[in-house]
Amino acid sequence: MSTAPVLLRLGVVGCGAVTELCHLPALAGGTPFQVTALVDRVPEHAERSAEQHRRLQKTRGLDEQPVPVCATDITEVLDAIDVAIVATAPASHAGLAIQLVDAGKHVLLEKPIAATVGECVAIRDASASSGVTVLPAHVRRFYPMAAWIGRRLALGELGTVRRVYWREGVEYGWPAVTSFTFETGAGGGVLADLGPHVLDLLGHWFGPLELQRCEDNSAGGVDSEARLELRAGATGVEVELSRLRDLDNTVTIEGTQATLRVGTRRVAGYQRCTRYGVLKERGEVPTAFPATLTREGLFHRQLVEFDRALRGQPNAAATFAEATATIALLERCRERRVHTLTRPWEPRTSEPARRNQLAGARRVAVTGATGFIGSHVVDRLLRDDKTSVVALARTPSKQARLSHADHARLDIVRVDLLGDPTALMKAFYGCDVVIHAAYGNMGESALRWAVTVDGTAAVLAAAGKAGVGRLVHVSSVSVYDAAAATVIDEDSPLREIDPRDLSYAQQKLAAECLVLDSTDDRIEVVCVQPTVVYGPWGPLWTMRPLRRLVEDNTALPSGPSGSCDVVHVHDVADAITFLASAPGAPGRRFLVSGTASTTWGQFYDYYRDMLSLPRLSLPDSAAWAERDRRFYAGSTPVDTSRLAALGFRSQIDLHWGMAHLARWARWAGLA
Repeated sequence: MSTAPVLLRLGVVGCGAVTELCHLPALAGGTPFQVTALVDRVPEHAERSAEQHRRLQKTRGLDEQPVPVCATDITEVLDAIDVAIVATAPASHAGLAIQLVDAGKHVLLEKPIAATVGECVAIRDASASSGVTVLPAHVRRFYPMAAWIGRRLALGELGTVRRVYWREGVEYGWPAVTSFTFETGAGGGVLADLGPHVLDLLGHWFGPLELQRCEDNSAGGVDSEARLELRAGATGVEVELSRLRDLDNTVTIEGTQATLRVGTRRVAGYQRCTRYGVLKERGEVPTAFPATLTREGLFHRQLVEFDRALRGQPNAAATFAEATATIALLERCRERRVHTLTRPWEPRTSEPARRNQLAGARRVAVTGATGFIGSHVVDRLLRDDKTSVVALARTPSKQARLSHADHARLDIVRVDLLGDPTALMKAFYGCDVVIHAAYGNMGESALRWAVTVDGTAAVLAAAGKAGVGRLVHVSSVSVYDAAAATVIDEDSPLREIDPRDLSYAQQKLAAECLVLDSTDDRIEVVCVQPTVVYGPWGPLWTMRPLRRLVEDNTALPSGPSGSCDVVHVHDVADAITFLASAPGAPGRRFLVSGTASTTWGQFYDYYRDMLSLPRLSLPDSAAWAERDRRFYAGSTPVDTSRLAALGFRSQIDLHWGMAHLARWARWAGLA
C-alpha cells in the first residue's frame, strides 16, 4: 500500500512582484509544498500576499488550509518551514540563503543567486555543512524550447555549430515593487536581469562560456542595453539585450548543415533552414508539459523539479555549480564592460549646437520624469554638469528610460502626485526649480483629470512649502480657441471652460489657469506651451503615426494639406530649461514651436520615407473620421515671438529633426 509523500512546509521570503505573479499562483494548488510562512520587511507586502494566497486557494477549493504566518524577519518563522523561496533583491540573497541553510532549510534561490562568486562559495559551503540543498530558480530551464533545442543539438541535426545569436528585448513593464533593478550594483540593469537566464541556457547547451567583449549604454547608471561577445569552444556567441525596445526575441544557431531560429519565450515558434538559407521546416516548439506554456504552469514545474531534487530523484533543474558559473561570467562582464553602446534618442554632436545652460539653478525636480517630454528634459538637464536632478516617477516599472543616467547627479524618487503631499514636499526640498511635466494619460477621464488638475495643485502647493524658487509648468497649445484667431499667440482667446468636458485640452486649460492664477508669492510660475511635439518615444505624433502607416498608408494625410506647427522634443526640452532661469519669464505663457510651419501631409511624408512607403497626393479622405478631417484641414499658425524676445529660438528644422528621428526609429524597430 503506497502513501503520498508528506508535503514539505514552505516559506516565501520577499513578497514582491515575482512572488505575486509567479510563485504564489504556482503554490496555490497545495502541491508539491504547503505554504506556511510569508516574509517581507514591509509588513503590508506579506499581508497582501497572504490574502492573495487565501483567495487563490479558495478558487481551488482549498480554503480550509491553514493561513500562512506573516513576518518581517525569517528568524520569526524558522520553526514553521522546511524549505524557502528567496525572492528578495539580489544584494540580500547570500545573507538570507546562508541564514536559512544554517538553520537546516532547503532553498530555492531567485536569480541572480548572488552578487559574486565569493558569495556563491559561501552559500555552497554553508549548505554542505548543513546537508541541505540550494537550487537556483533558473525557471527558463523548463521552457519548452530549452529541452527541445538541447535534444536537436545532441542529435547533431545542425552539424557543427559555428555561430549563435541571441537577441531579446522588450520595453520594460514589470510591475516591480522596489527599484533595485535600476540601481547600481550586482542586481541592477538588463544584464543582471536577463543575463542569468540567457547565459545559463547557452552554457547548458554549448558548455563553458568565455567572455570576449561586453558593451552597454550606461552613462554612470545601470545598463538598459547590453551586448556580449562570447566563445564556447570554437563557437562564437553574440547576445543582445534591451529594456527599451522590442528585439526579435529569438536565438539563432548556425551550423555547418543547417540553421535553427527559435523564439525565446514560453510559447515559441521555430524555423529550420539549410546552410544555404532554404526553409525546410517551421512550426511551434512542442512540449511534453503543456502546462509550462502558462506562467503558473511553468513555475509549478519548477517547484516539482525542486521537490524531486530534495527527494534525491532525477530532475531537470539547473545545479548550483552551473549558476555559480553564470555569476562568474556576470562578474567578468562588470569588470570588463565598456560603455560604448549608443543612446540614439539623445542629440548627436553633428546636429545644431545645444545651448542655454541652466544659469543659477543647480538642483531641479522634474515631475512626469519618465514620460515623453519629462525624460528628455532630464536628459537635457544632465548635460549641464553643474546640475543635479530629482526625477519623480509614480512606479518603478517606468524607470528603465532613465536608468542609464549618472546616479551621482540623478535621484529617482517614487511619488504619486495624488498621494502623500508630505512626500511630494520632501522630494522638492533643496530644489531651485520644479519642472512640472506630469499629466493624466491613463485610466478613465475622471482619473486623468485628477492627475492633471489636482496633481498640478498638489505640485504647486508642495513646491511653495519646500521653498522652490520657480515652477515651470508644461502646458499645451491646445488651451487656445484656434477658431477664434487668425494667428495664435499668448494673447489669443482661450477655450471656453466647460465643466462637463474632461478632455485633454480642458485638463491642460484648468491646470494652466491654476498655476497662473496662484497667489503664492513664495514661488515664480512660468507656463510653456508646446505645439505638436515629435521625436524619440513620442506616443501621439511619432510612434502612433509610424504604426498606423504600416497598417494603412492612406490613414494619414500626404502632400499639401492643412498647415501645422511641429517642434522636435529636443527644442522643447531646451525651451523648458531656458525658462527655468530666464529673467522676465515669471507669470507668463510662452508658446514654443519649430523653426517653420509645414503641412500635415509633408510631416507624415517624412514617416512614409522612414518606412519606405510611397508618398501620396492625399490632403483629405472620406475614409477618415470627420473630426480628423476638420483637424487636418486647420491652418491657424502659431507666433512664438514672445519666447524669441526673451532670447530663445528653436534650432531644429524639420529636415534635421526627422533625420534624427529616423535613426532612432530604425534602432527602435519602428522603421
